[in-house]
Amino acid sequence: MDRKTLLKDVGDKLRKARKPLKYSQNEMADRLDAYRTSYHRYERGETSPQLTALYELAKTFDISLDWLIADKGPMYFKEKEVKEKPEPAADTPQTTQEDIKELIEHMEQIPLLRYEVLVMFHKFKEDRKEIVETAMKNKVKK
Repeated sequence: MDRKTLLKDVGDKLRKARKPLKYSQNEMADRLDAYRTSYHRYERGETSPQLTALYELAKTFDISLDWLIADKGPMYFKEKEVKEKPEPAADTPQTTQEDIKELIEHMEQIPLLRYEVLVMFHKFKEDRKEIVETAMKNKVKK
């Protein structure tokens, strides 16, 4: 899918998500902490939503970013089945500096990957605050 088609699809989905809420484009822009002109351009498919707007869509309105960007699954999170995450296998390879470097390079080239990784990161921080706080305290002590 080319960029122009992706932007148009995301814009159409933003409109589809906004209509049941009975928000005007200006009201939606305010709710997403976006400039009104920026939000208008999102829906027209001229630009992609900023990461903060995507985060607010997911957090405030339960809009699935999988649905919005990749056209996977339902529009709302609450429609997704909650499955227990399997424990990693004992033979799961450890992350190396090369893995991190490769991930960053891919994220720089693929905006969808960047959005998905950052959304997962924010969700992880929110769902596992104690782990994150403990890790950050340990980092400061070192």
